[in-house]
Amino acid sequence: MKSPDNSSLISLISKKQFFIGAFISFILISCTSGEKVKFDGEDIDYHRSTDIDNISIEIDSLENKEVIFSGSGIWKIFNDQIILADKRTGIIYVFSDDLSLKQTQIGIGEGPNQIKGGLVAMASGDQGLFLLGGSYDYYVVEKNWIISQKGNLDFYHENTPYDELLKNPKPEYAGIYELHYEFQKPSWFGEEKVLIQISSTHPEYNYILNKNYFEEAKNLGILDLSSGKIQISGGYPSIYSGDNFIPYLMGTGIAPIENRFFVQGFEADSLLYKFSADGMIQYAFGHSGKDMIIDYPDLNALDVTEFDLGREELRPKVNYFTTLDFIEERDLLVRGYTKNSPIADGIQLYRNDTLILDQAVPKGFSYFGYKEPYLYGSHKKQFEQEEKIVVYRLKLSE
Repeated sequence: MKSPDNSSLISLISKKQFFIGAFISFILISCTSGEKVKFDGEDIDYHRSTDIDNISIEIDSLENKEVIFSGSGIWKIFNDQIILADKRTGIIYVFSDDLSLKQTQIGIGEGPNQIKGGLVAMASGDQGLFLLGGSYDYYVVEKNWIISQKGNLDFYHENTPYDELLKNPKPEYAGIYELHYEFQKPSWFGEEKVLIQISSTHPEYNYILNKNYFEEAKNLGILDLSSGKIQISGGYPSIYSGDNFIPYLMGTGIAPIENRFFVQGFEADSLLYKFSADGMIQYAFGHSGKDMIIDYPDLNALDVTEFDLGREELRPKVNYFTTLDFIEERDLLVRGYTKNSPIADGIQLYRNDTLILDQAVPKGFSYFGYKEPYLYGSHKKQFEQEEKIVVYRLKLSE
């Protein structure tokens, strides 16, 4: 089925007027000291505040019809440039500001500056470009496009006996976890450290069939690039436990902030959670998005096949939060979400834990980075329908 042309989407959205400064105002709601929520079974403070004033977003788009691309890729801003990594070929396309192609880099092969196989995920930062491969391999690419570091993920450095891992799985055993491919969005955090998403598919302890999984399981791996060793951390908020069982919405996003702490968000949770650098929970903040379907049916499957079918059926019927990132230059936390709308999704901006903007964006918009003065986003379905690459630009006026 053919979806609307991207230009049509922008036209439709323009008619909705993506300017909220003169039309929407929110009363500042101060947090109450007695307000509490639960995370990983622990009571924590919840800070509820909004301060939406004269802020607006202008949106336009760029396109490229020349690049031959597989259709499965990862967008980032790296070294102040727009880049697109092809997951299947490992080729990284480097674009000018107008989205014309400047050069290509990396690729799959046996050369000294190539990767072994396809790409799973990517993280951009001052320390370089982190590439996560499909065989538990990883790479660090410098700004000059030289691969300076290679390694393999190690979940078994604790030397827990195999029989113990198999017969007596415990949530604190690193050896029962693995890379969670579906929602993988790694983030740099500190020197030689990268945060990755993990999960367990252990026959006796997994997120697919075990209702108690989300009460104790870890979901973050702290990768030491010098050794490849993974330390496990994190947990789940209360929306994933108790009477709820929604394993089809277990995606998580991480936004490190100046290497002093990090914020974590979850697909099904309107709240955001702030952690110290050592992974200790501090408090919660954040707000639900507009026009979201958040009545999440349980998914009780008998096996993996039934789970996969249920996930494919249920995810398109509900709304959830997507990207999470911190823009240091603007002191802004960016969070995306899907809306119950055929033409629009949503984006939220936070500053100092306070919601300052909740705005509609084109349907399928997926934020991937900031380059002065724009927030950039891709369109998830573009490659299925059109022989061109489209990037949206959001200009924030404060």
